[in-house]
Amino acid sequence: MLRPAMPNDSDRVFLDYTKEQLDQAYDQLVWAPHRDAIQAEIRKDCEAVRKAMPSRTERYGRSEMQLLDIFAPKGASKVPVLVYLHGGAWLRGSRLDVAYPAPAVVGKGAALVVADFDNVATVPLPAMIAQCREAVAWTARNAASFGGDPDRIYLAGHSSGAHLASCVLLGNDTVKGALLISGMYDLHAPLLSARSKYVKITPEELDAASAMRHLGRIRCPVAVAWSVGDSPEFRRHGQVFAAALEGMGRLASRTEVFSPNHFEEPRQLADPNSALGRALFSLMGL
Repeated sequence: MLRPAMPNDSDRVFLDYTKEQLDQAYDQLVWAPHRDAIQAEIRKDCEAVRKAMPSRTERYGRSEMQLLDIFAPKGASKVPVLVYLHGGAWLRGSRLDVAYPAPAVVGKGAALVVADFDNVATVPLPAMIAQCREAVAWTARNAASFGGDPDRIYLAGHSSGAHLASCVLLGNDTVKGALLISGMYDLHAPLLSARSKYVKITPEELDAASAMRHLGRIRCPVAVAWSVGDSPEFRRHGQVFAAALEGMGRLASRTEVFSPNHFEEPRQLADPNSALGRALFSLMGL
């Protein structure tokens, strides 16, 4: 257990966590030290998907990183569209690593858009959020060009991608539903941890980037999921955010995913009959 039975008040930095424990609670590598091997497997899976289902690549913004890939059914006409945002602690990750949902999404008669964006080593966190908003806006404007329905845009994200997606939802009328997987929805605790060493934002920016504080600005149904293999803080975020959305009448579903760890969890999106697959396609009405 991370939490000592009786920590001294002076040692607590958040809830019952000491600083060291909070750092661990926001470091998924502590809980899945074989992360790199898992992600290498995922990259191979995605390479196979891309070979079997070549995507269309488009630029949606001015940054070199602002590219997105589109996987759509052949002959598609006004099909629903899912925009997926990758995770990676705001530091890592690529659209090349999240093609694995494409066969399931396309097989259900929908289109998948996977987006790249700059990370916090190159731009501030608010700029990352703005780029993700641009990706969604571009998708809606151009949906007809790949057979998508601009009135049925859905959003999903995992880990830091779920955080970014939650921020995109605020005040957004374009997105008709979102699946948020193992994200962080209030940045107060994460930025008391070691993540504050590389995420530099003002108190006002922290508030604006914490969807939990702006529930009234979420205008669509939201499905929330977390893994039994997540670190304790990621599980807490999911549970608290789901309860708050339920109180606002915005919760589509809550799903505790049985996966061995944080990094294996989103691979369930490749299986439409998995817990995550069912949550996603129920949200999309498929």
